[in-house]
Amino acid sequence: PPPNPTVAPPEQITPPAAAAPIATQTGPKGSQWDLSKVAVTGNVLTVQFNVRAGDEHLWNPSLPLSDISVVDDATSQRYSPLQDSSGKPMAAPLNTQNDKKLKLDIQKNSSGVIWVKFPAPPATSQTVSINIPEVAPFDGVAIQR
Repeated sequence: PPPNPTVAPPEQITPPAAAAPIATQTGPKGSQWDLSKVAVTGNVLTVQFNVRAGDEHLWNPSLPLSDISVVDDATSQRYSPLQDSSGKPMAAPLNTQNDKKLKLDIQKNSSGVIWVKFPAPPATSQTVSINIPEVAPFDGVAIQR
C-alpha cells in the first residue's frame, strides 16, 4: 500500500554522546581511568570514574578505601572517603565481604563506574588532586560547584 502522507516516520533517537572525560590516567593491567566527575553538592565532594579494562580482566576485590584520597591543592589538606552513620563508606562498588574496600571486577575490553564521596574542600579551593593506588595521579583537577 502507498505510504500515508499524514503519518510521520518514527524519528531516529540517538543517545546523547558521553561527555569527554575531565582527565584520563592509566591504571593496573592496562586499564584506563576516565575521571568523569569532581563536583561539590552541599558539603560533599563526589569523584566518579569510568574505568575501562584493557585486554585483561581487571580484578581487585580489595582496594582499600583508606588508600584513596583527595588533596586540596590550595591547603594541602588530605581528605579520606566519607562514611555514613553506620560507618559504611560512601563509595561503590564495595566488596561485599569487607565494605572498607572497593571491589573492581571489570571484564576485559569492558568498563565500569566507580564513585567515592569526600568532605568538600572550602569554597575558596579551586582544584584538588586525586590519588588511587596503582593509578597515575590526577593533579590540579577543577572542582565543579
